[in-house]
Amino acid sequence: MSRAFGDLACNGVLREPEYKQLFVQPTDEVYMILASDGIWEFINYEDAVELSAKKLRLKGPRETVNFLKGASRKRWAHVCGDYCDDITCILVQWNAKDKGDTASKTSQSLAVSRHE
Repeated sequence: MSRAFGDLACNGVLREPEYKQLFVQPTDEVYMILASDGIWEFINYEDAVELSAKKLRLKGPRETVNFLKGASRKRWAHVCGDYCDDITCILVQWNAKDKGDTASKTSQSLAVSRHE
């Protein structure tokens, strides 16, 4: 948060938050990616969805955040060599179908990963 105050002095932070309200039905499977600027530096939002959607469906949230982290790290290495900003990714999933249960119970899941 302290970096945001410094960015405010040079008009780097908007004073009005941007938000969008979504109405989710009990049968909708949705997820959210919360990530540090190390992820977003070289992966835009559309690419993040394209990279994560199939991986999440097939491998689950933990593998998906590790995949996003790895993809980001590779892009940093390609552009900046050894330098890399903080890469942190959190994936929150709602109404995820429990693949181990034939009754298709729904659940919530959370995965967190950070580049060391």
